[in-house]
Amino acid sequence: MSPDVGRLAQDLILAGSRAARHAPGPVGGLGTYFCALDELSSGQESPHWERNRDILLARADRSLSRGRIPSAVRWFDKALRIAYHPTLHQGATSPLIDDTDEFLRPLRACRTGRLLLETPVPEDAVPRCPAPRVPDGEESDTVRLLVIAQQNWTFLRPLLDALRETGRFEILEFEVDGLPVGDRPDRESILRARYDLVVEGHRIPTPDRLVDAYEWADVAFVEWGHHILSWITMLDMVPRRLVARYHRFEAFTPFPLLHDHSVIDRLLHVSPPIRGLVETVVPASAGVPTDIVGNLLSRGLGAVSETSRDTKVLVQVGWNREIKDVLFSLELIERLHREDGAFRLKLVGPGLPDRTSDDTPYQRAVRDRLAALPAGAVEQLGVRRDVPEIFGAAGVVLSSSYGEGTHESVMEGLATGCPAVVRDWPHAIDHGGAASVYRREWVVPDVESAAHRIRELQDRDRYAEESGAAREWAVRHRSPEAVVAGYDGALRAGVASS
Repeated sequence: MSPDVGRLAQDLILAGSRAARHAPGPVGGLGTYFCALDELSSGQESPHWERNRDILLARADRSLSRGRIPSAVRWFDKALRIAYHPTLHQGATSPLIDDTDEFLRPLRACRTGRLLLETPVPEDAVPRCPAPRVPDGEESDTVRLLVIAQQNWTFLRPLLDALRETGRFEILEFEVDGLPVGDRPDRESILRARYDLVVEGHRIPTPDRLVDAYEWADVAFVEWGHHILSWITMLDMVPRRLVARYHRFEAFTPFPLLHDHSVIDRLLHVSPPIRGLVETVVPASAGVPTDIVGNLLSRGLGAVSETSRDTKVLVQVGWNREIKDVLFSLELIERLHREDGAFRLKLVGPGLPDRTSDDTPYQRAVRDRLAALPAGAVEQLGVRRDVPEIFGAAGVVLSSSYGEGTHESVMEGLATGCPAVVRDWPHAIDHGGAASVYRREWVVPDVESAAHRIRELQDRDRYAEESGAAREWAVRHRSPEAVVAGYDGALRAGVASS
């Protein structure tokens, strides 16, 4: 299907949805849902999203009162999809961040939400667990680690390779998509499973392949705290030890509300702000022992560049999404370039849509801002494989985001000896902010403070000192030895007593 034909089909579906939302019964509900998604997907914070959410919550409750559980679950899921739509949470404000209790109140207050989100798991709905494992042969310090993920293994690959190299872990990888289609979890089946668990005390039968893996493993490690973790915690069997890891993404999904935290032995978070946000959204998670763990740098630490640096070059990796707030960076480079035309900003990563008609309102604002800047002030480099080399020749790595977990590209820049200027991510301020991840003196509250720090870095001696500090910090926090030691401790915790 050509893009034009696809666009025409979408327009026809939307036109039908607009007409249908006024119809009675399920047709009207679907019309409301698809119109709401279109409004949000256009990049605009729809003024109607709360009303549309409430319409679908009411439909869920009507279905529930009639005993139509599958229908209630479907409508509740659609309400969740509206409430958690990325457009609402990836800009300057987020209703989840701004007032967590107010954001969650309608979801928890409706009858369906009270059942799914507020009803405790019955005390007798205890999953079975493998018997304590008897070591084969001589006593060994090696831990059998089962790693569970679905499709996205990006951050895991370097970590698993490093854990294997220690000789202290025997690792079995379990790809959820390798299960038969009927055994794989999806949103609707997870919500229905949550209903069955809290109302009936029934758990999901554990797939045979996973039973065998649990019998083998000392510890199961679930990557991503989203629907896979919800599913794992609702199965009728748990591993000897269950450890799960959160990145930032999962905190902005409804799934942390659906986990059965009573069966999780340890939670790993990539940064203090993520732990703080998750514990605010789901207080039950605060009762689970936690560790803060980093990622291994995907490109490694490498050697410090011997190339001469241009201290007036700023580099930002990732900029075409609203959460990255490149408008902050463009205002910064305009101020600096006005003072000295040698200042430049290099933007690395996917750019704006090829067709301006595909721009969101935010992308239109970025496009207009770029067009208004002096020629040469900003260079768009696109997707690159030589990011360490780009940092190695630059003066500053810049983070302008509204919110981050760690912002890995900043870590990459520091590893090359490139000093950082990190905006105090507004979404993370209530939970420690960027200074809970990086050195406080690298964190700035606004554009003027960022410009002031960059001006100070133009002093040769100051720059040399900061460059050395950047590299030293990266080695101390992100060397393979430091990262692996953190995971080794977290994954082994409690194994001897399991």
